[in-house]
Formats: sequence, structure tokens, C-alpha cells
Amino acid sequence: MGLKSVGMLSPQPRAKSRQRLIKIAYDRSFFLIMRNSEYLRVVEAIIGSLLKDDVGTGDVTTNALLSDEKTKAVIFAKENGVLAGAEEFAWLCGQNNVVATRIKNDGEWFAKGDRLFEIEGPKRSVFLIERTGLNLLQRMSGIATATRRIADKVRRAGCGTVIAGTRKTPWGYLDKKALSLGGGCSHRLGLFESFLIKDNHIDSLKKQGIKNPVEFALEKAWEHRRRTVFIEVEARSQKEAMRAARKFRELQERDKEIKACIIMLDNMAPADVRKTIASLKKRKLYDYVLVEASGNVDEKNVVEYAKAGVDACSLGSLTHSAKAIDISQKIL
Repeated sequence: MGLKSVGMLSPQPRAKSRQRLIKIAYDRSFFLIMRNSEYLRVVEAIIGSLLKDDVGTGDVTTNALLSDEKTKAVIFAKENGVLAGAEEFAWLCGQNNVVATRIKNDGEWFAKGDRLFEIEGPKRSVFLIERTGLNLLQRMSGIATATRRIADKVRRAGCGTVIAGTRKTPWGYLDKKALSLGGGCSHRLGLFESFLIKDNHIDSLKKQGIKNPVEFALEKAWEHRRRTVFIEVEARSQKEAMRAARKFRELQERDKEIKACIIMLDNMAPADVRKTIASLKKRKLYDYVLVEASGNVDEKNVVEYAKAGVDACSLGSLTHSAKAIDISQKIL
């Protein structure tokens, strides 16, 4: 990834580095681009597979009814939204001898009736990729639209809290890119990239006979910090959060290094989150950690969590339940 830690400790470094740490921990927009070969590989695998499954042995309807001369079509919105998937849609068109001209760009708002693309190519190719292309635009735009709506809501409340997704993503990197285009963040890309020590890890360590599983897990994670973007641990109570924060402070002070160290407050009410953050500040631990709220965070209560003082709110619903935006294709 190339982004591991902010640097060595120095006088008053943390107030200046907190926003940078948040960006390092949660933002993967630099990775989720078509010119990145690893991202392109995932696009090819997901979209290519969807198209292959749809086409099978061929489009029997179009092949039987239509000749293959060139035709034009327009992709247009049937409701308001934020566009996402434009790069990937253009790639899909190009792979099938269809020329796509963008009218709207990724991340832009569009209104009902707006044209998003004009496309031109062999009639059979235009019909062949229609459903796969629309599914792509509808899903990614749905995620981007929901993310923008929530992020704007938090911003209007005067909070700088980051809105992030989770790994509850049927389309993996594509869903995560849609989050970024909506003004949110993708969180970690996968299991390989960063430490996220969850309750099941801690419970399993207890069953192995480890007496202080949180401290043990963080010590082990710290040993591998050079190969990870951040280290995160789940806390289910204020007591667990304090224990993790004390260990994070010990590790960073011991090795005189700043690292994105995150405490995920899982399924805690906003009032309890506020108390936990106040306790972290009182005990001089706050500057050594980032604080994330997760579990039962939704559009209705996200501002409450943001006002409680968290650095980030992660919402699985953004990718596992976002409503697709209605987008259609019409032959001209």
C-alpha cells in the first residue's frame, strides 16, 4: 500500500497528524482507479463474469430479430442520484466494440431525465451489454447516492466524522469505489491489508488460555505494523476501550512511532460513546487512538454518533442494502 505510519514521535505531533491518520486509515480512493492493474483485474473478474453469465451461448432474441448495423443509444436517469461506475461502464463498452461518450462524470449529481452517456456501436453489441451495464451503474450509483446523502447530513451538522463502509460488499472493490465517489471512505480493502481484531479473535485467545488477550493481540499486531495500514481492535464497553487505548499508548511511546491505531466502539449507544471519548481524553489516551463507531449505526442516528465525537462511523448498510438508482437505456 505504501502508507503505513505517519512517522516518529516529536513535540506536539498528534494534533497535526490526526486528520492525516484518518485519511491513511480509511481512504483508498487512490487505489480504486482503472489505471491500477489490481483494481482493473477485479473489474474484469466481476463485470466479465456477470456478462458471461448473462450472455451464455448468445442473445437469442437480438440475434434472431436484428441485423448488426451500427446504432446509437442513450443512458439516462429515471430518478435523482450521484453517478458512480462511469469508468467501469466505459470500459465494458470498449471491451465490446461500443463507443461510450460521457455526459456526466463519476461523483456528479444528476437529476431525473438527465442523460448520463451516449453510446454507439453494432446493434447486437449494444443490446448484449445493456443489462450488465445498467446493473453496474444502478448499483454503484445507489451506493454513492446513499453515501453522499449521509455524509452531507453529517457535514451540515458541523461534524468532520468520516463515513465509511465495511467488508459487507457483494462486489468488493467496486462497492468500495462507489463509497469513495459518494464522499465516503472504503475502510480496509480486505483481510490482507490491516489488522482488525474482533470479539471472536479475543474470545478465541481466551479459550487458548491467554490471560490478557487484548494486550496480547495488540502486541502481536504491533510486531507486524510495517506491513499493515492500521491496527484496529473492537471494544464492546468503555472498560475494553480504555484497556486497548492504554496498550496503544504504551506501544507508540515505547517505539517512538505514530501509527493509525483505531478503537471500534461496537454496538454502543451514542451516550456511551460520548462518555468513552471523554474518558479517553481525561486519561490522556485520546491522542493515541482514532475512534470509530460501528454496529447499529444508520442514517437516522448517524449524526448522534458524529456529535459524540467519533472520527469515523462505519455502516454496512451502505453496501449490503443500498437502493439501486433507476437508470435506463433507450435506442435512438
